[in-house]
Amino acid sequence: MITITSSLFYRAHKDFRKLSHRIVGHSLDPKIDVAVVTGGASGLGREVVALLAARGVRVAVLDVKIPSQDQCVQGTKYYQCDVSNPDQITSTKEKINSDLGVVSVLINNAGVANGKPLLDLDYEEIDKTIQVNLLLSFYTTKVFLPAMMELNRGYIITIGSVLGYMSPARLSAYGASKSGLVALHESLTYELGPPLLNPHGIKTLLVCPGQMRTDLFRGVLTPSSILAPELDPKYVAAKVVKALELGRRGEIRLPFYGNFLPVFRAVPWPVTEAARYFSGIDSSMRTFKESISRIISREPSAVNTPTIK
Repeated sequence: MITITSSLFYRAHKDFRKLSHRIVGHSLDPKIDVAVVTGGASGLGREVVALLAARGVRVAVLDVKIPSQDQCVQGTKYYQCDVSNPDQITSTKEKINSDLGVVSVLINNAGVANGKPLLDLDYEEIDKTIQVNLLLSFYTTKVFLPAMMELNRGYIITIGSVLGYMSPARLSAYGASKSGLVALHESLTYELGPPLLNPHGIKTLLVCPGQMRTDLFRGVLTPSSILAPELDPKYVAAKVVKALELGRRGEIRLPFYGNFLPVFRAVPWPVTEAARYFSGIDSSMRTFKESISRIISREPSAVNTPTIK
């Protein structure tokens, strides 16, 4: 009986999601859409930019540093912009409107991390992590959302992390910022109206990947290559762009184990303790190599701000 009931609920959920995706709202149209990708100069962001550009979408990349010419994605415009600064985002938006048109796709992807115990973090490192990982999404959404509402067309994709559901030791600021993105996505979704009705024609999607082979978590030990395999950013980018093309909304968690992490908030604490112990999550950051202090100290590109390539 339980199996039959579970099967019926699963089928109903699947059918509801299909209907929800097809309801009036945004699905990618290269002829009319203009996309902004924050942190699109490297890592997952760059892979997303490459796929969008290959489909003929006009793409604007916002990043603190412009990549070298050989690293730029052909057909994409790059704007040097401190995305933790609302004034710079606003001025850059005006240039994008003039160069490419009104933005209808916003992908909040920029992120930084620091693998230190809380007491070893300095205040600048904490502030920078929260600014870039969390406040950035507030700022860009406030800047670009009004025009989407006027168009009655838009798509806001938030790149979170499975660590927003279960944060390891030595990653307090990063985990807190990613948990904040989960809450931001949920609140924004329902501020825009019931998703099924979609009165503003704007869809929202939260993508929460696990560890990826990028510089952001360079040197981190993967606790289990079977239970928690390291993800190829090209694979994650393909999932993001495919969801955009299909007009998908809601949440995507990658890999498969990510779908179970929210459940650990509801189970008895000994179960969670056991899961953390056997997964090795709390020892994984001991070999972390990147540092926010190095990110903060990086010299910006010599190109004037904001710059277009």
